[in-house]
Amino acid sequence: MTSENSAWPRLAIGRIAEPRLGGNYRNTESVSGRPLIKMGNIARVNIDLSRLEYIPDTETVSPSHRLRYGDVLFNTRNTLDLVGKVSIWRDELPVAYYNSNILRLEFKPDYCGDSRYFGYALNAAESIEAIRNLATGTTSVAAVYTRDLLKLRVPVPSKSEQRAIADTLEDVDRLISSLKRLIAKKQAIKQGLVQRLFRSARVGEMSDNAMRSGNLVEFLRQPATYGIVKAGEFQRTGVPMVRGGDIRNGKISSDLPCVTRKKSDEYMRTVLQHGDVVVALVGYPGESAVVPDRLVGANISRAVGLLRPAQNLLPEFLAHYLNSSSGRQEFLKPSAGSAQIVVNLVDLNRMEVSIPSTDAQAAIAATLTDADTEISTLRVRLDKAMGVKIGMMQQLLTGRTRLPANEGVA
Repeated sequence: MTSENSAWPRLAIGRIAEPRLGGNYRNTESVSGRPLIKMGNIARVNIDLSRLEYIPDTETVSPSHRLRYGDVLFNTRNTLDLVGKVSIWRDELPVAYYNSNILRLEFKPDYCGDSRYFGYALNAAESIEAIRNLATGTTSVAAVYTRDLLKLRVPVPSKSEQRAIADTLEDVDRLISSLKRLIAKKQAIKQGLVQRLFRSARVGEMSDNAMRSGNLVEFLRQPATYGIVKAGEFQRTGVPMVRGGDIRNGKISSDLPCVTRKKSDEYMRTVLQHGDVVVALVGYPGESAVVPDRLVGANISRAVGLLRPAQNLLPEFLAHYLNSSSGRQEFLKPSAGSAQIVVNLVDLNRMEVSIPSTDAQAAIAATLTDADTEISTLRVRLDKAMGVKIGMMQQLLTGRTRLPANEGVA
């Protein structure tokens, strides 16, 4: 691998590729043998198959709209933030077609050694910015017109370099995908573990230990008026304050605003102590975490509830229970007149929890904490891999770093 200034020509997409819009097909969630890729399936480089719709068997389809390995798919219509995304089709499904909101770019053999390269090139930072500048419309409905896209210029290295760059970036994509699958698997294993452990805390002799949470926990909230600086003027001095969006995956963010406060009795009740558990009321509703030592003496915003467990209830056990599906279904409810999910404080206070012995609570909490630690470690690896990919794209797709390529291969 060598570093040098790029000498690659920058050519208009209209010169190196032919555009082909997909078909205007009826679609349904009823499964058929013909999945339809729509704008919601187009992500950055990869295809999102979390939700699929299908062309009914009664509909006639054109063979020209069947996807092939390496197809570069461009999302022509979406919201202003999402329009212009580009994916590379890698035979994620044995058979699939694409609809009329998606443009397939068919790169000409005279210029293309590997279409995957152009899929990555259109996801480079400078290409994303250029495509955004082409978008027209409102915040909710925007479009990038084919005539404008075809004027966009991209760097075109030799065919062998295209293959080398595509192979290298795809190797990183495989690593990222494998880490995502592993995280999903570990999360599923943990969820099964949670169900078994908390079910065991509700059967047999433990069922007699069911107590209303209001008898186990003191519920506290920030008073309506409190001594912080005005919104938007947080200072990086004073006391850290935990907000609803700062609680995620059983942990509290380390990036917190600092505020000033008045030492009134009402205000000081919500100063965080050892053994406290915080629960997000907005942001990520229901997310709970034990207060770490570094935040003892900190405070909470009005978007956070403070739970102070009784002596016979371990905070780690309580936090894991609140983060479990068993716990959440008891106090997470749709907001009146809205689809938004919120914490119902009344239900949270009335929730019945079966309390095993403190030794059993400690064993359950330790098992789930170990599972969380393993998942967190994998998430760190995933974040690093994604950072490496971004750096590699910046280097490889601009020609600042060149890969050795076999120029003898056409």
